[in-house]
Amino acid sequence: MPTQRPSAFEPNPLWQRAREPLFWLDADLRMAWANPAWEALTGFPASAIVGLVCQSHAPMQAGDMADLAASFHPPPEAVAGQPSGTATLIYRADGERLWRRLEFWPFADEQGARIGLLGVVRADGTAASVPDSEAGRLHAELLGLRRRLHERHRLDSLIGSGPEHRRLVEQVRLAAASTVPVLIVGEAGTGKRQVARTIHGHGPHGHRPFIAFDCQALPAEILERELFGATESDLPAGAGRRARLSLGDGSTLLVDDVLSLPRDLQARLVEALDSRVRLMATAAREPEAALRDELLRPELYYAMTTLVLRLSPLRDRRAELPVLAQQFLERVNQRGGPQHAGFEPAALEALAGYDWPGNLPELARVVEHGHAAARGQLVAADDLPASIRGNLGGAYAPPPVRATLRPLDAMLTDVERRLIETALRQARGNKSRAAEILDISRPRLYRRIKELGLPDDELAEEEAAPA
Repeated sequence: MPTQRPSAFEPNPLWQRAREPLFWLDADLRMAWANPAWEALTGFPASAIVGLVCQSHAPMQAGDMADLAASFHPPPEAVAGQPSGTATLIYRADGERLWRRLEFWPFADEQGARIGLLGVVRADGTAASVPDSEAGRLHAELLGLRRRLHERHRLDSLIGSGPEHRRLVEQVRLAAASTVPVLIVGEAGTGKRQVARTIHGHGPHGHRPFIAFDCQALPAEILERELFGATESDLPAGAGRRARLSLGDGSTLLVDDVLSLPRDLQARLVEALDSRVRLMATAAREPEAALRDELLRPELYYAMTTLVLRLSPLRDRRAELPVLAQQFLERVNQRGGPQHAGFEPAALEALAGYDWPGNLPELARVVEHGHAAARGQLVAADDLPASIRGNLGGAYAPPPVRATLRPLDAMLTDVERRLIETALRQARGNKSRAAEILDISRPRLYRRIKELGLPDDELAEEEAAPA
């Protein structure tokens, strides 16, 4: 049973002087009070968030008071009246991330009605004084994934797990550290644009513009004008041509669904490439197949396949479905309104049994439907659309095509080979110029050409010459 207290809240003087950070949530889960130790931990005065509802979502950015309040949301068991603990992420006022454990003790009046919860912030790894929340397990798992991705890669915006996801994160890091063109391949809805934004945002020019064009949605004449600038006849006298390919140093241009770009514009795109603007593109088909079917011009194929990232469809990421669904649920919670902490086991089973032909956008819509229909703290199976509960997706889902997994070292060798080949083409075979483009010494370039087995007539003649 919850501890009984008078209905009017008055902080205990001992709480005020406690060394541990303490805070009080009222019956509506609004932050009502926090002690000086809480203020020292967060770097904020308690008055900054007193009165704010603690919503059920993980914080996303520093300095947002709603996100700060969300860091102290109690798990479902505590709201129901049972002492319970959970993990949390707190953004300090200076932007530092703090990973902590929260423990809650519910208080009720003499009639058993909840009047509030006392929360304690404990150091990470501290022995638990109350049971961990089982209903909040997915929230804690999502936070754990974000923590590991941030600590290892600083890429906690790409939620996922498993060997394939780790390979993707390594590729994103490689792409962010480079300025070569990037082609992102995957079915519709697999997150290609998000990956492109992440690469740009984590690169050295992340503060520069990121412009995306959907080649499938825009008519050819608009694509031509936006990419290459207006023709002289389209402009007033004396006006200059304005082209997206001249955005300025460090800008990124994403050509979305590049296979829908007309072939004549593909050729012009290669000719107009400017080293000041980074080019990225997305495609729903493998580039080799698109080249064979003449959907992709050879010159654009060679320009764009220096670095290729492949994203798996959601049906091949079933182990990640629970945390992905939890992430979408918390995004809906972030908008306000009813707050739902997670999913009942039967709901997760229904999600896992569906084929997800619409990939991530379809999952987001299903979770939003479940959020709107739910009446308890957890989304139940009956709250999901009937088509999901009936596993009807398999009737119209495309046959699964699994990407061939390759060792990371082999992939990096292929990337290096393509970089050298691209530099040699740009330098028209001039080794000194190619070495300058790659920012390596000429002897190192010769050594890598030989080690990678690249054809090189000049090198062959030097080896055949008499001593």
